[in-house]
Amino acid sequence: VGHARFAEYVKSGTISHLNDAVQHFQLILDQCPVDHPDHAAALTNLAVARLEGYIGNDLQDIDTTTSLLHKALALRPQGHPDHASSLYNLITALNWRYSKESTAVYIHESAQLCCKLLPLCPEGTFLHSIGVDTLDKLAWALRLRFEQCGNVDDIDESTHLHHEAVSLCPEGHPDCSS
Repeated sequence: VGHARFAEYVKSGTISHLNDAVQHFQLILDQCPVDHPDHAAALTNLAVARLEGYIGNDLQDIDTTTSLLHKALALRPQGHPDHASSLYNLITALNWRYSKESTAVYIHESAQLCCKLLPLCPEGTFLHSIGVDTLDKLAWALRLRFEQCGNVDDIDESTHLHHEAVSLCPEGHPDCSS
């Protein structure tokens, strides 16, 4: 039910669908013990729905979202099959938070997590596309920080990372020319 309502929200933007999805995912999380193997998935489902609402300006509470994603990451340490996707989700939330609040601590944490994620995304795997997107997200975030603070090192690193991301894109990929 939660995934169906969330998909409807993503498609239509109808806030009641988002609210239904969040309520359903919260109910599932409330019923899932911390030591249950699906607890991290329950945290992630709720967090991703809340993040999408935050991105769409339909929810304002990003603190709860990032807290849920931090908890999910803690339950999926390095070596866990979902560790990389947990890092990626948290990076995405931190970047969105930074884009709306311009507080440097969020972009610094995002950059640190990007550095942890990139080695987990080898070429030829599904995770490679996440790695390329992560480089691009970090480049974007550093550009925003440059615009806010004026540190030339940020724009230099942003340009370098963007070029690296483009070079890692498969030939013909729509993002290669950006």
